[in-house]
Amino acid sequence: MAYEPKPIVFFDLETTGVSITKDRIVQIGAIKVFPNGLQEEKNVTVNPTIPIPVGASAIHGISDEEVKDKPKFQQIAKSFSVWLSGCDLAGYNSDNFDIPLLIEEFNRVGIVFPEPDTHFIDVLKIERKVNGHTLGATYERYTGDKLEGAHDALIDIYATIKIFHKQLELNPLLPSDAAEVEAFCQGDNKRVDFAGKLYEKEGDFYWRFGKHKNKLVTQTAEYGKWVLGSDFPSETKKHIRKILGI
Repeated sequence: MAYEPKPIVFFDLETTGVSITKDRIVQIGAIKVFPNGLQEEKNVTVNPTIPIPVGASAIHGISDEEVKDKPKFQQIAKSFSVWLSGCDLAGYNSDNFDIPLLIEEFNRVGIVFPEPDTHFIDVLKIERKVNGHTLGATYERYTGDKLEGAHDALIDIYATIKIFHKQLELNPLLPSDAAEVEAFCQGDNKRVDFAGKLYEKEGDFYWRFGKHKNKLVTQTAEYGKWVLGSDFPSETKKHIRKILGI
């Protein structure tokens, strides 16, 4: 069956910190790019319901005072999930942080996300395959311009879209649809959970991190039980329980 292009939502999150399980979203920047080239933009500031550390505010410029009257994630979750429905997702380092953190936020309010046929494009992974490095450096390499206003979600996403288009333009052997780009970035080892702690190879499941990295999950069940009792994303734990049959 031929792949039918879907809209791709390029998105970026600004947050209270870097913990997928403990931190919360304070800004969502998202641009839906339709197959015909049209774009639809969202830029939402969110009340995270927990204090924003000074260090986080210093990076993205969003303070407790600014978010105190903004909607909580649970108030926008349903409409946002509908807006994302039927789309593939893309971002910069999104596989390792933005995707799993967004899944955690949706899980907290009882919304199943993402849809089973969603494909994921991480522009950073493409860049590591063909070049390397930070969003600002990558943007300058591809465009010749300095990235002004980095760490504003919407500015970062416009930069990510421009990089993605340049990657396709300058690397003609790269696939152009989301499913094939995702497969290109994943390589031979298929990602199992969205936080990237597990991978599948030839039908078996392995750890992608820690002291048992590249070992079978089924042969390290005690380690799996430790993960289940520790600070790891709920979606990762769901897969471990399924693999171990517990």
